[in-house]
Amino acid sequence: MTVLSHDKARSIKSWLHRQKKIIALAVAGLVSGAAFAQTNVTIYGVADIGYNYAKRGDNKYSGLQDGGDVGLQGSRIGFRGEEALGNGLKAIFTVEFGLNLGAGEGTANWSNTRQSYVGLAGNFGSVKFGRQYAPSGEWLGATSSNSITSVNFSNYFIGNFATLNTGNGSRWNNSIGYESPNFSGFTFRGIYSFHPNDASNVRDSYGYGDATTDGSRYALAARYANGPVYLTAIYQAILTDDAIPNDDGNKAWAVGGSYDFKVVKVFANYIREKDKRTINDLKKTLFSLGVAVPVTSVGTMKVELGQYKTDLKETKSRGGSIGYEHAFSKRTTAYTYVTRFSNDDNTGLVNRGAASVGIVTTAGESQTGFAIGLNHKF
Repeated sequence: MTVLSHDKARSIKSWLHRQKKIIALAVAGLVSGAAFAQTNVTIYGVADIGYNYAKRGDNKYSGLQDGGDVGLQGSRIGFRGEEALGNGLKAIFTVEFGLNLGAGEGTANWSNTRQSYVGLAGNFGSVKFGRQYAPSGEWLGATSSNSITSVNFSNYFIGNFATLNTGNGSRWNNSIGYESPNFSGFTFRGIYSFHPNDASNVRDSYGYGDATTDGSRYALAARYANGPVYLTAIYQAILTDDAIPNDDGNKAWAVGGSYDFKVVKVFANYIREKDKRTINDLKKTLFSLGVAVPVTSVGTMKVELGQYKTDLKETKSRGGSIGYEHAFSKRTTAYTYVTRFSNDDNTGLVNRGAASVGIVTTAGESQTGFAIGLNHKF
């Protein structure tokens, strides 16, 4: 048996101690590298369902419906995440699916994608690729006192604007979108959508028309949001599509804003569309005025009036809505709304909730709608 000298044993012990430090540093480096490469994912969603009553002449509807038809927001579940890539650059993504709490079918399936995009974000702003909101879908709603409420009359009106529709038409397929950084409240956006595959258009097996731009659309927008002031200006257009007879495309613009006086918040917007997708070359306009009044620390009363019309004779609809929202918490809100609008002889607009169950309004008839429900965000 070999006996090590005291100096030799101390030298070996010192060498082993150094090796432990090296191994520990290597493991720490691997762990930190793995953590750096991980994507932070957030699961979020909305659960919204309410009771809806709609009456048009002798036609009536009464029943529960998902928030997408009658409530504050359509029910959904989504996944968003980001990964730091270094030097202030990060990869971002969002995948969001529509749900139907009442039926458990229809929109409640993984193929009903509300949003689905991937992109890059940094000091330059962000660039996204996929199915994403156009400016009308994200920025125009803040110019209306209760625009996200499907029972609100203005949501029925804006469904007649092919270019600025804030429903499903506000999420553009196959699009590239850019959003600038915030410059002291100012933000700018641009988006281009390739071949949106509208169901109404004739397509080949790949979903394309005769030209590379058939049915494509684009938008430019600016927004100022700072303190009590909110202002936005939006221009959106649909390019000519050879699959639609007499189609020369659509062009639309919108301006609007709000100002919060604390005791009352006022809203206003004006929308105009030049519709050349029809033989009549229609010009359509919509304006609305609204207020939101805090009546308690957790309750807000909302009122809005508006009018939709075209340049055709006796094609006009006027409406109004009044509602109350009660915030039990930052995530849970109860709501109730009443809306009524009257149609001219050549106008037959219908409550969105009523339309979803097959009620059709005859031109010239008025309609009343009522909704009460609960919205929870998670």
